[in-house]
Amino acid sequence: MKPILIATVISSAVILGGCAGGSKDAVKNLTNQVKGLSDKVDALEAQSVTTSADSQAAYDASAQALAASTIAVAEAERANARIDNIATSYSK
Repeated sequence: MKPILIATVISSAVILGGCAGGSKDAVKNLTNQVKGLSDKVDALEAQSVTTSADSQAAYDASAQALAASTIAVAEAERANARIDNIATSYSK
């Protein structure tokens, strides 16, 4: 999609430049603007990849935390059951 977008913008710049009396400065200016926008798109794509990786890492960490908390709850329940059994055996 990106090459098509760039080609479209450059074609538009050439056509508009031709309509403006063939001003080479206008075409050069538009070409520079397209290049600047293309660079910004590249930077945003790189940032998107980084953000996606960070998001996945956060998701993985939260899944691990959930698993650890589930194990901790199960262990706490087992410990409470043992304590209840000990308390019951002393009171008999």
